Amino acid sequence: MAPVIVYSEEESWGKQLLTAAKGLGDPVLFTFNRNVAEKLSGMYTRTYYVKTDSFDPVAISGALRDVVNKESATILLFPCTNKGRMIAGLTSGALGFEAITDAVSVVKTGEGLEVEKLTFGGNAMAKVKAGDKASVCIVSGSYKETEEAGSTGELVEIEAKAGSVEVEYSPRKMEGVDPTKADVVVGAGRGVKKKEDLEMIKELASLLGGAWSVTRPLAADYGWADSWIGISGLVISPKLYIAIGISGQPHHTMGVRGAKIIVAINNDESAPIFEEADYGVIGDLYKVVPVLIKKLKERKQQ
Repeated sequence: MAPVIVYSEEESWGKQLLTAAKGLGDPVLFTFNRNVAEKLSGMYTRTYYVKTDSFDPVAISGALRDVVNKESATILLFPCTNKGRMIAGLTSGALGFEAITDAVSVVKTGEGLEVEKLTFGGNAMAKVKAGDKASVCIVSGSYKETEEAGSTGELVEIEAKAGSVEVEYSPRKMEGVDPTKADVVVGAGRGVKKKEDLEMIKELASLLGGAWSVTRPLAADYGWADSWIGISGLVISPKLYIAIGISGQPHHTMGVRGAKIIVAINNDESAPIFEEADYGVIGDLYKVVPVLIKKLKERKQQ
């Protein structure tokens, strides 16, 4: 099988993109994270670790292009993150590859690739066809993580030549459990009237052993959180998602498309979220949530 190169920034991404790569060819990993290289090298046929003191996108892209040429690879997979899109753009432009972002599935056909992707800000899905040379940025949660260790693959260290651009990143601080990794996620929307009221959302999430988050307006407009659930934020796929005071706009619901069960609590019976929910509670969240918390505490004490 022809090699498919996966660019990975962290272990979780390496496992998600490995699942996608297995359906396209022979998975080969490229990373600038030594820890990722050592942990995942057994899952990939070959792993290339580029040694660099800082995130230099020009140098990293240059090293990646060398690996692409060495492997004669025609399919590149990237995480749909700031760094991933940056490296994908630089690499694709230099190699003359097609570049597709916001992908949720990639299938190989006799004519090239067929990619299903989010479009119109996540309000719709589109299927696009790419030629035999393409870079695809995949949205988090689109593929399950590969867990089996596999056989020990080859680990190759390469040097990065200094580039002309250096970018410094300050990652968002995640409070509590990471929603993208939790089995249970509790989300809060504009039905929550004050920032202080998020404490009951956090308490409910804690009692359920899960994570909490908010919709984009609460984070981006009100500044109540550092991140949000939605197509431009966190894409989650928990076993249970509880949407509290969330209307259910497409931007948000596309971010929870992978949830196994969705429970909605909203006092507006016509809210779009009920079209997405498996179970719905029509009622005032300020009455419903405290009761849920009380019942959960009583159950824990039994």
